[in-house]
Amino acid sequence: YEWWTDEVNLVGTLCGVGELVPVLLRQGSGAIALVGSVAGYGGLPKATVYGPTKAALINLAETLYLDLSPRGVDVFLIDPGFVATPLTAANDFHMPALQTPVQAAQAIVDGFARGDFEIHFPKRFTRVLKALQWLPRRFYFRLVRRATGL
Repeated sequence: YEWWTDEVNLVGTLCGVGELVPVLLRQGSGAIALVGSVAGYGGLPKATVYGPTKAALINLAETLYLDLSPRGVDVFLIDPGFVATPLTAANDFHMPALQTPVQAAQAIVDGFARGDFEIHFPKRFTRVLKALQWLPRRFYFRLVRRATGL
């Protein structure tokens, strides 16, 4: 269990949002972009801390959207798949649909330009993970185990 992961992913974000929201509400405009992950869509192997913290951020973004958008504050949720970084280079498992940082940045810029609440990429990967959530858990677990080999 890596405690720093939940401190950075969740607690750090909550503290930042807690400071930012009152300012944005006072000025009646602005935007917040939170970085979730496709790992927050459902349980995945080797994501004991990372996955649940990202799931919490997805929920937080949805809640903030409902609370803040009527008051002039835009909320965006960025849910990337795997992006080639020094951090992901240390992963000891296959990362399907791996994106370059340039591809990820372009997907984010394009999502902002369209005004999308959720910016998830690459679509060929993220849509499959979203669809898996409709399955009964026993089927979901089997498919995830088969796909990951874990």
